[in-house]
Amino acid sequence: MGPEREITVVTMSAVTVEQPVFHPKAHIPSSLAGMVDVIAQLDQRVPARRLIMPMGKVELALFLEGSDITEFYMGFDGLSNRGPRKEFSLLFSVANRPQVVAAKRINIMLALMSPAAAMLIFGVPASELTNKSISPESLGIDMAPLQDELNALPTFSARARVLEQWLRRRLAAGPGNPGLFHVSKSLVALFGDDRLIPDSQQVMDLTGYSRSHADRLAKQWLGLTVEQYSALQAYRRALRLLNEPLSLAEVAVRAGYFDQAHFTRTFTRYSGITPGEYRRAPQTGIDTLHVD
Repeated sequence: MGPEREITVVTMSAVTVEQPVFHPKAHIPSSLAGMVDVIAQLDQRVPARRLIMPMGKVELALFLEGSDITEFYMGFDGLSNRGPRKEFSLLFSVANRPQVVAAKRINIMLALMSPAAAMLIFGVPASELTNKSISPESLGIDMAPLQDELNALPTFSARARVLEQWLRRRLAAGPGNPGLFHVSKSLVALFGDDRLIPDSQQVMDLTGYSRSHADRLAKQWLGLTVEQYSALQAYRRALRLLNEPLSLAEVAVRAGYFDQAHFTRTFTRYSGITPGEYRRAPQTGIDTLHVD
């Protein structure tokens, strides 16, 4: 993860420690199906530090009034971005390193989207966002009017509709769908079903592309090479399996790793913690751990 401070995982003992819990509001933007998975708002006033597992998704974060962010960074963010964040909005992708978020209060609108949306909506290749964050303003996108409108609206549903409409306008003005994704329905299914773990040869067979050409397209639209994307899919399967009553050896086999040692090394590289530490940490779903 680089030179950031060591992460200590909070574990539960005989002493009950009250842990902050996310209570997000969520909206599924049907008009952006296939591009944007969910629009959400998190408003939490309890100070907390969190470790968010890699998802391979692109996120737009819009900090609303009252947010007090002390840390917000990805694995490849520079040291200057590892303290308090002063930006009002960030665009980022957590692909194979964890994200660290700490706040005295967090009040944030999020749009979680496919990596291809980075190019289609924001005009930036997904590879330029992998494991790091950037300000949309650095891309020439003025976020201030949207930020002001969101802050002025009285309800989450109204804010979600405005953000969905803004994203639709950006998408309509974009370059169109990537060639990699409409080669065949089989290829769409291969990448769209995260229960499957495609390998490089399957993609070559479906597309007819050379490995180098497929990797160039995949990095542009997914942020990773085909092989790296397949490895992320295996990791995400392992995350789900860790929440089932299985031994680590069983998780390793079902997720497609050579053995438990290979699984532990790979999981630690992605998560910054071991599988055992992940299981012991208070968590929200499979993605967010509360750390001290």
